[in-house]
Amino acid sequence: MAATAGSNVQQKIAEVLEGMTFPAYMNNADNTKISTPVLTDIDSVRQWLEDLRWMTETECMTVLQGKTIQPEDGESLPSPVRNTKEHIKMVRKRAHIITAECAKLFHKLDKERWKKVHSNALRITCTIRSLLHDISAHSPNLDIDVFQQQQVVMEECAQLIKHVESIGEINGEKPQKLPMVHSLTCLGQAFTRLIDKVLAHEVRTIVEGVADSPSAYCIKASITSLVGVAQGEPQMCHLIVKEGGVRALFTICRQDTANFVKSQALRAVATLCSVPEAIAEVEKVDGVGCLTDILCDPLTTEATRTEVAGVLAQITSPMLDHYRHVSGFIENMEDLLRGLIGLCETASSPEVFLLGSAAIANITFLDSMASEFLARYQVARVLITSSVRLKVSSIFIKDQLCTVLANVAMLEQCREDIIQCNGLTVLVGCLHEKPPYNKQTERVACERVQQKAAIALARLCKDVITAGVVKQLKGLQRLVELCRKPKERNYSDSVLVACLATLRKLASVCGEDEFSQEDLIQLVQPRLIDSYLICSSLQESFV
Repeated sequence: MAATAGSNVQQKIAEVLEGMTFPAYMNNADNTKISTPVLTDIDSVRQWLEDLRWMTETECMTVLQGKTIQPEDGESLPSPVRNTKEHIKMVRKRAHIITAECAKLFHKLDKERWKKVHSNALRITCTIRSLLHDISAHSPNLDIDVFQQQQVVMEECAQLIKHVESIGEINGEKPQKLPMVHSLTCLGQAFTRLIDKVLAHEVRTIVEGVADSPSAYCIKASITSLVGVAQGEPQMCHLIVKEGGVRALFTICRQDTANFVKSQALRAVATLCSVPEAIAEVEKVDGVGCLTDILCDPLTTEATRTEVAGVLAQITSPMLDHYRHVSGFIENMEDLLRGLIGLCETASSPEVFLLGSAAIANITFLDSMASEFLARYQVARVLITSSVRLKVSSIFIKDQLCTVLANVAMLEQCREDIIQCNGLTVLVGCLHEKPPYNKQTERVACERVQQKAAIALARLCKDVITAGVVKQLKGLQRLVELCRKPKERNYSDSVLVACLATLRKLASVCGEDEFSQEDLIQLVQPRLIDSYLICSSLQESFV
């Protein structure tokens, strides 16, 4: 804009100079014009033109900066949902601080440190009043029961201050501790109930945004807030489930017109299913049937099917404290497994393959019927081929792969598929995984990989040819190493037992001639418990 303005001024000056006529005394003898200096050659004019190129109209810039950037479809986020996530975090953070201060005050009362009791009690009540003011400012339309609970908290604050103000020795008597302890206890209980009601109101606002928002943008924003509030917070997951969050999310997933937000909704469901109440709610709304329909729909995108796999992996995880069979799985097991195997077969990234294989691995623990379906759809061939195609290196993917192969290796058809698809090489390679990873979760996953790879090899080595292939791949050597070097197995007893069992299986198939005399005496010939004790005594001492 500034450059254009400067060039226009220069052009105007040139046109003015071009049309000027000069008097006779300024002409020479042959009536030619006397050369005059060009205006732009003057230093001050030249400097002005240079500055003009970078000048802007302040008013125009102010107007532009004052304009708001509208979201998609020209719609703005409704005020009840705006900043709810941040407000919830603020309320919880300040509530934790107040709770910690109350605990300190209890300690001071117990120790009868009366000088500090007064100041601490005043600070607590002032902090509570400040929090209540901010809550009312953010949410002026709170439910009536929240306002009533606020009044109760304020009355308890006044009661506590009344007791604290009476501190002082009268007639040589010490202050009465019991009434203050009782008052502080009542205040803490009333404050806890208030915070629960406030959080429930805020969560209800988000859930209503998911269920009742008229636009795509508002639904997306509400689900994003819901996931942000629930992630890693079991208490908030409980509240969201209680306020109907799971039901609202599955309602969206069942709508044909909501394809734009199904992936987000499914991710939110997976986040909530870290608590047992959410899984129970999935059963109530026939969530497994809905997940099956989405997974098996040929028009469903890979991203959405991946989120379905994430939900299935979450609700079937055997590591959950509340692990149990979820209704609907047996009826839909074949369709689910077929869809998950298809997802792994066409996976475009290791992340997609991880979620698909994790769901398959978890389902194999649910019912023996799963193995039959897996054999029918050649799961071993698909997983091994896809893992090679994607060049997977994640220890967590190898964990899921070894789990599936170990669970299906009991079936003859699956054993043939594993051997024909170079599965022995994959399993022996998993035995060579090294435990010193940076994170504890990775080290534990490495132990599971070694253990399950050893179990899978023991189940596969039913003939001399297969056992000979494992020996050629240096699998026998690695099994012995894992038994004799505790550091190689991260001092895991489960890996040790699995390796000892596999060595004994190889000895029974190949014969004891393949082993050294020392290995036979210590690892093969004794009872399993004796070999375990021998190898356990080899652990390094750090004393």
